[in-house]
Amino acid sequence: MEYSHLKFTAMDYLTIGSNGFAQVGRPDFLEKNQVEMRVLLRYLVEKYPIPDEFAFMCHYKVKWFTHDFGRYSEIVLIYDDYILDQWDQENPDKFNRFWNWFNDIESVDLESDYLTNDIRAMYQTYITKNSIT
Repeated sequence: MEYSHLKFTAMDYLTIGSNGFAQVGRPDFLEKNQVEMRVLLRYLVEKYPIPDEFAFMCHYKVKWFTHDFGRYSEIVLIYDDYILDQWDQENPDKFNRFWNWFNDIESVDLESDYLTNDIRAMYQTYITKNSIT
């Protein structure tokens, strides 16, 4: 059987980070984490959209990791490693533009007072809507 028509995508990820509002091991971790990740994803998509030239090969995502104290999540950039390797060999300018753009994204302060306050407000709204009265 011939498989030369299949394209295998080598997806990899780069960690962008989290805010720290949700703390692993706390009883309210999952609810706080859900709100935190939603706010951070929205912020990145709105304020730091993926440039058109990279949009076909990468996207923001919440990724879960395992830690000694439990599971936690971070915002990551999922990207096609094969395409990036091709650019490294065939289009170094585009390769460098990608890394310059990612370095800008990686340096965004996800722990800023602005984002922490936004997460806190969204969490309060979540608690209010979901409280049993």
